[in-house]
Amino acid sequence: MTQDKALIKGLKKLRQIKPSHDWVVFNKNQILGQDTLGVFNFPFFPYLKPAFAGLMVLLVVFGVSVSANNSLPGDPLYFVKRAYEKTLAVFVSDDEKPGYQMELANARLEDLAKASAKNLAPTINEFQASISQAAKNLSGMTAATSNPVAMKKIVKEAKKLEENKQKVESLGVIIEDGASSEFDSAMSKIVENIIEDMEGRILSEDKTDILGQMKTLFSEEKYSESLELYLINQ
Repeated sequence: MTQDKALIKGLKKLRQIKPSHDWVVFNKNQILGQDTLGVFNFPFFPYLKPAFAGLMVLLVVFGVSVSANNSLPGDPLYFVKRAYEKTLAVFVSDDEKPGYQMELANARLEDLAKASAKNLAPTINEFQASISQAAKNLSGMTAATSNPVAMKKIVKEAKKLEENKQKVESLGVIIEDGASSEFDSAMSKIVENIIEDMEGRILSEDKTDILGQMKTLFSEEKYSESLELYLINQ
């Protein structure tokens, strides 16, 4: 009997013990299958909220950046991609600007290869704007006074430009614009100045041979190849 009384007294004491709020919420969520975020109602959780908020912001920004990078002219997020490209242009030197604009022109040609009908016109417009700006930046440049690395970049992008235009045209997309003519004219002027300068100097046999090859390429309107030949033999 004494043991029974002791047991009953112990049970009464257990009934007076109340579980913590967090324990109740956690187990309720586990049983009912609800969101278990209630488990974070610990004293330290308020200090973690800024970190979680920052993480969410980073995830959103990253998602927007990825979507914008894959966007095409005419898409809602294309302005983000364009703003990023303009920001990078601020840090490009004057000598490097033609090459950078040509790089953008090549990017637009690559966009054209995967653009739908609704994106064709705005993408072509963006290509024209980039190549036109490259032509303006090229005006007044000379291979003798410009950074050789920058000139090599121009040659590289010019050759890539020709390849990309051929790929786009093979898909049935015809680009009729005067911007490419402006660019060819600017490239022609640079090579022409180089040839005139070389003709006014006494050259070795090897340099004379290079000059002859450059003039042949120039007459065939292969300006980037002629400029490349000059640069690799400097």
